[in-house]
Amino acid sequence: MTNVISPENISGFVVGEGCFYVEFGKDVKYKLQTRVRPSFAIEVAEDDKVVLDSIKDIIGCGTVYGLDFGRYQSYKEKKWKKHVRYKVSNITDIAEKLIPFFEKHPLFGKKEKAFNIFKLIVQKVLDKKHLDKEGLIEISKLVDQLHAVNKRGV
Repeated sequence: MTNVISPENISGFVVGEGCFYVEFGKDVKYKLQTRVRPSFAIEVAEDDKVVLDSIKDIIGCGTVYGLDFGRYQSYKEKKWKKHVRYKVSNITDIAEKLIPFFEKHPLFGKKEKAFNIFKLIVQKVLDKKHLDKEGLIEISKLVDQLHAVNKRGV
């Protein structure tokens, strides 16, 4: 990419296109049979892959990959272009690279609200709160708040 994207541009781009979320649900592989995986993603049309590659390089973690439209029937039905996704789900990368990046280059609006809830969840996971019932209940409530902000902008 000939133009380097600035950190401020990344924050603005994320306000429009990014998503802080938590994979939270039943999974027998875990002690309390519940998976808690904080993640961050940006999904755009394939012709903007270079933007995601630049964001990945600047933040210093994550993966950029194409989406298999065979798995996404609704994309075919809507005649959308092929998409690519940038995703960060490694808890260490989230804690040591992603969160510090957005603390240094703040978000705004409902994305800032989502980020602040996301940070609380990440800290609880780092503190191993997801491994006991009380902590899992706390995280569940935060996940519900995050979902509400992501869905309705509460």
